[in-house]
Amino acid sequence: MTDRNPLGPEKLTEGSNKSIAIRPRQQSSNFTMRTPSHILTVVTRDHVGIIAGITGVLDKAEVQLFELSQTVVWEYFTIILVINVPKDVNTEKLNADIFHNLGSGVAVTLVPYQTGKPVDTQGERYVLTATGIDRPGIIHTITEIIAQHGGNFTDLSTRVADKHFSMVAEIDLPEDVLLDQLQIDLQHAGAEVGLQVRLQHNRLFVATNEIAFRRVIDDTK
Repeated sequence: MTDRNPLGPEKLTEGSNKSIAIRPRQQSSNFTMRTPSHILTVVTRDHVGIIAGITGVLDKAEVQLFELSQTVVWEYFTIILVINVPKDVNTEKLNADIFHNLGSGVAVTLVPYQTGKPVDTQGERYVLTATGIDRPGIIHTITEIIAQHGGNFTDLSTRVADKHFSMVAEIDLPEDVLLDQLQIDLQHAGAEVGLQVRLQHNRLFVATNEIAFRRVIDDTK
């Protein structure tokens, strides 16, 4: 006969062949899907348990989480969350609770969510890669050219190691973009600063590379 765990059904933990019992959280009976009310950002030196600490405070206050994006840059943890704060929750106290829960050296920002028309280029998604020797102005040079052609960055990551610069970016380009001219402009600009710049359609890049972005790439574009 199989022993039954009093906490409920067992669930496998990621990266382990052992199972642990996880008690499912009881949702409030008056829980309803709401709309975003605030943007929360947190920056602190990286250490174990940051996300658990943030979401623990939010969960206790019954704050609804819609989406988050997180990364570590030069040993600093950064995260942005789209949330709904209930009207009866004091946002200053919520901010302070997160600050105190994570310890010293943390920057917490909570700002109202402002609705607006989303950026939509009505075009295709491309992936831009650039590599070369690091020097001032590289990022501005590339991003300015993309902006001049109506492109919108949806994901951008750069890194410098041993004076070697690398960039990977997702870009939405307008349907009427002059792609050949954009390629020429990028190659000329790259040559002037010693960069190898490549622009590929998202589907081609995904099919020929194993590089994964911080968020799931929408390959429907």
